[in-house]
Amino acid sequence: MSVRIYVEGGGNTSALKSECRRGFSQYFAKFIPPGKQPRIIACGSRDEALDDFRTALRQHPGEHIVLLVDAEAPVAPGQTVWEHLKQRDGWEPPTGATDDNAHLMVQCMESWFLADPETLADYFGQGFQPSALPRNPNIEDIAKLTVFRALEAATRQTKTKGAYSKGGHSFAILARIDPNKVRRASPHAERLAVTLLRFSS
Repeated sequence: MSVRIYVEGGGNTSALKSECRRGFSQYFAKFIPPGKQPRIIACGSRDEALDDFRTALRQHPGEHIVLLVDAEAPVAPGQTVWEHLKQRDGWEPPTGATDDNAHLMVQCMESWFLADPETLADYFGQGFQPSALPRNPNIEDIAKLTVFRALEAATRQTKTKGAYSKGGHSFAILARIDPNKVRRASPHAERLAVTLLRFSS
């Protein structure tokens, strides 16, 4: 079965959406077999992602449709993705949507980067300060604001890339990080990977 992923990200420009698609595609290509790659649709805002996801459920009934958005906050133990989205955003699952259709980056996409500090150091190069990154191996427990502040602190002295910026660096880093490290550090990333492998087989 082919898979479509409607992802929060890419802003409002075609160039950034193209970078978003490329970053996620290269990330997933590291563990999903060739010829089974999901189609990535960069939707912009989280509300736009939900709208596009709803439309896709109606228009592509023969494909597995995935909504992938930032959690934006901690996910309570035992809480499903739809329960979290209802509590935080007031979202109800669209008709036909199941738990397999909804996935979270916890607490945000940049949380995944913390699972692979070696790649961050390689990407930013001279001046990168790994000691500024949180040491908590449970990356889902690290608050979103803490993640962004840590990335900025770790990169502000770098010589070529400069301080971390979401538009300037995020999708290039996503394309480089090791999904195996992310999956070990994030139960929600592992759940996403297992779901994609199941529906891509």
